[in-house]
Amino acid sequence: MPSSRFENLDPAKRQRVFDAAVAEFAQHPFENSSITRIVRRLGIAKGSMYQYFENKRALYRYVVTEVYEKKRSYLQPVLDQDMDFFTRLKRYYQQSYVFAQDNPLYHQVTVHFWETKDESLRRFIDETKQIRALDFTTMFHQAVQEGDVKDNIDERIAFFVYHSVGKELIEGFLNLPPRRTEDHLRFIESVLTVLEQGLSTGNK
Repeated sequence: MPSSRFENLDPAKRQRVFDAAVAEFAQHPFENSSITRIVRRLGIAKGSMYQYFENKRALYRYVVTEVYEKKRSYLQPVLDQDMDFFTRLKRYYQQSYVFAQDNPLYHQVTVHFWETKDESLRRFIDETKQIRALDFTTMFHQAVQEGDVKDNIDERIAFFVYHSVGKELIEGFLNLPPRRTEDHLRFIESVLTVLEQGLSTGNK
């Protein structure tokens, strides 16, 4: 994570470092990313970066954590609303699509994160993925308890299906022109309605 030297930088300078790192990790997966390219963007010496972060892994962990915090700010209003499980998931993935449209570099950082295989980051990757899945599993268990979701469905399988479909609904349609965005948001809702029919008890 960042050093106190980095934390004490002027906010504008911290943002410049963050933006340069985001650009690198959005363009390249961790394994192929380069501190050299980042400092070249910034016009600073490589030694200066190592005064801010111990190594590339520390910088990467910082960037991924910050990006997910920013994504969380987009999704929190959906999580805070009083909706049934299936409606909330539809709104969740619709809002995730809006986040990706509004923040393409941040989104690409998350895409590379889910795909990285670097063993030096294994613990961080596993812990972060568990946190990312927590929203779903919490909502899923509540829906089972309330009788909205069948109680014989493995939550891991349900998450895998929603995550895989949601990923395709976002990544496969990022280049749509703005006038098509509303059409695609409706398409997301229609696709997730199909998944709902497989999980729902039909009680509500």
